[in-house]
Order: sequence, then C-alpha cells, then structure tokens
Amino acid sequence: MGNKKMKKWQVRGSAAAFLLLLMAVAGRVTAPVYYLNDDVTMRSILSGACTGIPDGHAVYMKYPLTGLLAGLYRLTGKLGVSVPWFDLFLAGCVLLAGAGILAGCVEAAGEKRAVGRAAAALLGILFFAGLFLPHYLYLHYTIVAAILAGGALFLWEAGPGRALPVLLLVLCYQVRSQVFYLALPFLLVAVLDRGLEAARRRSGNLAAGIPLAVLALAVAACWGVDRIGYGSEEWQSYREYNASRTSLYDYTDFLSTDRYRERYEELGLSLEQYQVLAHYDTVLDQEIDARVLDRTVTRLAALRGEAAGEGYLRQCLESYYRHVRYDGRPYSLVWAGGYGILLLLLAVHRRWDRLLLLGALLAGRSLIWVYLIARGRFPERIWISLYLMELCLLLGMTLRESAGSREAWGWSKNRGGRAGIVSLGLALLCMTAAVELPRTAARAEEQQRKQAQWNLLTESLEAEENTFYLMDVFSAVAYAGEVYKKDSEQIMLLGGWLTQSPLVAQRLAAYDASDGAQALLHGQVRLIAAGDRDISWLEAYLAGRLGAVELKARESVSCGEDVEFVIYQLEDKNAAYPECRALSCRKDGLFTANVEES
Repeated sequence: MGNKKMKKWQVRGSAAAFLLLLMAVAGRVTAPVYYLNDDVTMRSILSGACTGIPDGHAVYMKYPLTGLLAGLYRLTGKLGVSVPWFDLFLAGCVLLAGAGILAGCVEAAGEKRAVGRAAAALLGILFFAGLFLPHYLYLHYTIVAAILAGGALFLWEAGPGRALPVLLLVLCYQVRSQVFYLALPFLLVAVLDRGLEAARRRSGNLAAGIPLAVLALAVAACWGVDRIGYGSEEWQSYREYNASRTSLYDYTDFLSTDRYRERYEELGLSLEQYQVLAHYDTVLDQEIDARVLDRTVTRLAALRGEAAGEGYLRQCLESYYRHVRYDGRPYSLVWAGGYGILLLLLAVHRRWDRLLLLGALLAGRSLIWVYLIARGRFPERIWISLYLMELCLLLGMTLRESAGSREAWGWSKNRGGRAGIVSLGLALLCMTAAVELPRTAARAEEQQRKQAQWNLLTESLEAEENTFYLMDVFSAVAYAGEVYKKDSEQIMLLGGWLTQSPLVAQRLAAYDASDGAQALLHGQVRLIAAGDRDISWLEAYLAGRLGAVELKARESVSCGEDVEFVIYQLEDKNAAYPECRALSCRKDGLFTANVEES
C-alpha cells in the first residue's frame, strides 16, 4: 500500500516538475505580462506600492489569502528582499491545477504498457500547453480562478481523492468568488456523475458527501474572515460605492457612447459631474457617491428604454449561437470534439443515464451563457473561463468512461477504436496549442512593447522621487503591467475601481486633500496625461471648482513610436510661466534635457 502511494506521489511530483520546466522555458521565450491592469492594481495594494504599506484589501481577491500575501510582502520587505509573491502565487495556481490534470491523466490510464501511459501523459501535456499555458503568459486572475476550478472538476471526475480538488475550489473562491459560483453547476454535474457510477457499482456510502461538507465549511469560513477584513464603516461604504460603479460602467453603455453628452441633466448630473464620470477620472470628485451613481443608472435605463422580452431573448440566443459557431475558436472546436467523443463512448456503451446527464450539462451551460449575454457581462475573460471549466470536466468524464469501459465492456479488445479516439483527442489539443501559443505570444509581445514605453515614463519620473503623479485613466489603460516586476509608487490613476476606497483616501491625505482636485493644489503633486489627450475639460472643471487656476505643461516625455506623455502642474493664472523642459527617453535609460523659453 505504501509503495503504491509512493508511486502516485512520484507521478504527481514528476508532473509538477515537468510543467514547471515547461512554464520556465515558455516564460523565457515570451516574458509573461498581465491581461489587464486590474491585476497590477491588486499587486500594488498587496506589495505596498499603492500606499507605502502592504495591505490585504485587494478588493476582488479575498481574505484570508490577501492577508497572507500582504504579510509575506511585509516580512520580506523588513528583510530587505524583494519577492513577487502575488505573481508567484498566480503562477503556482496554474502549475498546481495543471500538474493535477497531467498526473490524473497518467493515473487514469491504468496501463501496464508504456505506450498507454505515454499517450495519457501526452494528452495531459497538450491539454496544459493549449489551454492553460497561454494564460500564464498572458495572465489574468479571473482566468486563473477558472483554471483552479477546472483542475478541481477534472480531479473530482477522474481522480481517486478529494483533498486536492477541494483545495483548488477553495483557492478559486479566494481568487475570484464569481468564478467559483459559475463553477458550482459544473461541480453538481461531476457529483451526480460520480453518484451514478457509485449506484451502478452499488458502492455508494455516506462518506461521499464529506468532501462537499468540507468545501462548504471552508468557503463559509473564508467568507466570514473576508467580512471581518472589510467590516469597518469605511470599507462597507466603499463596497456599496463599488457595486454602484460596476452597475454604471459594466452594465450600461455610458462609456461606449457620447449620446448623453447633451442630456446630462436628464441623468441628474451637473456638467462637471458628467465630465468626471465620462472621462472616468472619478478620484477628482469624491462627492460623486453611490447615491449619485445609482440615480444615473436608473435614469440611463429610462432613456434607453426596456428591451422587448421575446425580441431581446431571441437576440441573446442568436449571439450565443454565433459565438459558439464563429467566435470561440479554437476553444469551441475542442469543446465540440470533446462532446462528440464522450457522446460516442456513452452511446456505444449504452450508458443512457450518463447520456441524460450530458444533455443536462449542455442545457445548463447554454442557460449560463445566455444569461450572461443578456446581462451584458460576457467579455473574453468570462467566456474563456467557462470554456476552460467545461473542457476540464469533459476530459475527466471521458477518461473515466474510457477506464470504466475497459472493465465492463472489454474495451481493450478493440484497440483500433480506442487508438482512434485517443488520436482525435490528441489532434484537437495539438491544434489548440499550435493556434493559441503563437497567438498568445504575439499578444504578449505587443503588450511588452507598450510596457517598454511605460517603463521609460516611470524611469523618467524617478528623478523627482518626492513628487506624486495623478494620471488620467484613459492615458494609462493600454498599459497593463509585467509579471515579476515592481510597480511605480509615484503614480496613482485618477479613476477606476479604487475610487472612494480608504486606500485612495489614505494616499491623498498625505497631501492634505480629500480628492484628486484638491491634491493637485499641493506643490508636490502633478498631473500626467497622454500627449494626444484633450484635457481642456479638466482645466475648465478645476477652474470651476478651485477658482483662478490653470494647468500648465511642465514636461513632455517622449517614449518613442510617437508616444508622448505630458506632465502638468496646477498654478494660479497670474503666476509667471516657468521654463518648459522637454525630456527624451532612450531605451538605454539615459535622458537628455533641452530647456526652452516659453
């Protein structure tokens, strides 16, 4: 027994070591970058770049995980060592789920012949390379949560134990709770499937429900700790505000159109409030609270009118069909192939109970997709997450059906058919890896090119180490961030989901200000905007709020490829116009200064 268990740990250890090597090689070829700057914002909170002190209030990730990461940052910071704990954690999640699937494939093969185990190992490697590895190179915490959930679903189906899948699901909840809730219907399918198998073998027992009970208790405990972490009045007020901000910017067309420019009064807004909201520089005015945002959302709905029920539902169904048929490739092709292979196996083996369950899975996933499309919450990171979870579940169901078929239906006698199915699966995954890895590398390289421009900007700002910079949101939105890099402690965005948070208030308080507009009056605070951004609205807004003030350009920072940032200082209109210094950034990190009289 001990020897058998030792062999399992050897398989799992070897799988983890191999995938770690694969990730290291891929990361060497294409340096990992972040998909969005949301991850970088959370990293800056945890690492202390946001406020100067590592903090566990990462908002979208939950306590106690965030508290632990912040504690690690504080510990290594006191030791004078810089360790990218946040980045290492996300990479570790991808590795843990991938190693579980690879080891599970090998263990589920149950082959004495080396060729069978080799085929199973190749299946797991290609699954990881085509579906998980691209999302390590182009990293986003939402998709990492889906990878964790997917690994758990696979292991629940194909694995012998429950400790690892429960751990993966708890981590998924901690990383992105919404993805955990999306995974629950798929988990229900896995539980029912194992229940059907136990009923067929007449091996059911009460202990089968223990893992679910442990999962429920662990998630409830994490929820409780998170509630305590955000229990203060300030954080509760922020959460209310952030929910309202999400409703405005994520569930309406407010940012995507200028149709409301002349109708701001009908939204219950002043011109100044509309300008701040439309440019997303919401830190400028902390008086735009949840009440104002909720009223705006309500009036937006009235202006747009309610969509007709039947017509709108038909549009959503058509969008779902078009996405599955045209837009989701190569994921949709692997998904269709996975359903086809499993359907064939179940039909040949006359497993009508599992065929009904597979039909329920297809119907349930369709309901989830149509619901999300109808709510307008269907960005790329969401549908990719749904595909990843479902594909992991399908792989687990297929492997277990294949393993069961060898015992019950003499599948080993038909090696040709078995080899054909395995070959089809390998071909689908090989095609996915061949498409996704180069495409991801191209996207990552494009992001790295943009990051090089951002790095030149932040390096130029380090010369004024005591200066704090507020940055226009849309000037920074193209720059997500690099994995395993440090964040600038001198720049804070003028908007985004941290608006109204105690963290922003803490940072602004250092400059005797309650909002961004007041902070710009401080002698050590500057404004940064892209050179092609029209900020005349902002100058008019500041003059209306603060009186006779004027934004004056102090420096223009050229970062190559026609990319330029302008640094402004807020001054009295009667003040003498100082000299304007133009900085040119070079990739070798050197700067030249030309002084011109205005």
